[in-house]
Amino acid sequence: MPFGLTPEQSQLYATMQKFAAAELAPGYLERAKSQEFPWHLQRKLGEMGVLSMLAGPQWGGVDDPDYVAIGLVVESLAYGDFNVANCILPTLLATAVLHMHASAAVRERWMPGLTSGDEVMSIALTEPESGSDAAAMQATATPSAGGFVLNGEKTSVTGLPHARSALVFASADRNAGARAVTAFAVDLQQRGCTRSPISDTGWRPIGRGSLHLQDVRVPNEAVVGGVGGGFSVVMNGFDFTRPLLALTAIGCAQATLDETVAYVRQRRAFGSVLASFEGVSFPLAEHLARLEAARLLCYETLWARKGGQRHTALAAMSKWYGPAVATQVVHDCLLMHGHYGYATDSSFEQRLRDVLAVEVADGTAQIQKIVIAREAFGRDFVPYRRS
Repeated sequence: MPFGLTPEQSQLYATMQKFAAAELAPGYLERAKSQEFPWHLQRKLGEMGVLSMLAGPQWGGVDDPDYVAIGLVVESLAYGDFNVANCILPTLLATAVLHMHASAAVRERWMPGLTSGDEVMSIALTEPESGSDAAAMQATATPSAGGFVLNGEKTSVTGLPHARSALVFASADRNAGARAVTAFAVDLQQRGCTRSPISDTGWRPIGRGSLHLQDVRVPNEAVVGGVGGGFSVVMNGFDFTRPLLALTAIGCAQATLDETVAYVRQRRAFGSVLASFEGVSFPLAEHLARLEAARLLCYETLWARKGGQRHTALAAMSKWYGPAVATQVVHDCLLMHGHYGYATDSSFEQRLRDVLAVEVADGTAQIQKIVIAREAFGRDFVPYRRS
């Protein structure tokens, strides 16, 4: 694996770092405490071409996207504003799925608004009684004249309060398990779609919610990935969103660590700067090493995807390890600022609230370890269950 960046990647990285420092970092704390979606920044990123990177040539992307470059963009944005970086992830996933699997009618309907930053499409997969266990999905898609009728409930849907549409996953045959899971592009403004917001301790500008579907009619062309193809569609998408999610946590943690290093180099106690005490400098050195290890794991995953190599286990490893490391970094840096770090007018306690969300999204640590184990021991591996 080459460890250096190409000239194009280096230029993109520098551009995004400059953008994050000038336009994201100064307003992070104010935005983080608000439930208002940062539409002006989403549209700005659309103008910069960020939201088109996985949308295909017709919508400003390419046929062979550079996933490493996308990772650099996401990490840079998260360094300035964790939430803005996460606001673009549903769009990156949705545009990738639509480009590869949707009908021309669906692409024509939704791609312009998504790539411009004027609209958001959520991913409605999780249910109250099933998250990563797609075989237990309760939402149904019943064939009807010219399409399907959707019924059920989805929960923990990222970006739902602000979304115009959603990729909704439902079972076309409750007896067929994951093989019947089907994805639909659904206009959330139509009759039968009801939303309920979820109040979170962080992640506020992005928002989450529950989606209730009652006799929602969708045409046949709204099917994405074919009937029964929904599970493979979403799992393939998770293989690149998982390292991207981890990079949002890593970017946030790196900003926190850099600020803390600057603080302990000037803060004095007992006649010396805090950085001169090994109880301060050694933990920070350890965090620097762990963050770098987590970062390299994410970029190895994205590099493998770009090269067409198997990377499901790497994606799960990055999604487990990166957020776990990042959360600990932010926690320990907060403590090094003492009571100042715990105050609500500091960025440290807010970052801790925000970064915890990434330990849950796209599967918890336990789910990631199941994926890793199955990839290592075989797809038929099942963790021990008490009978």
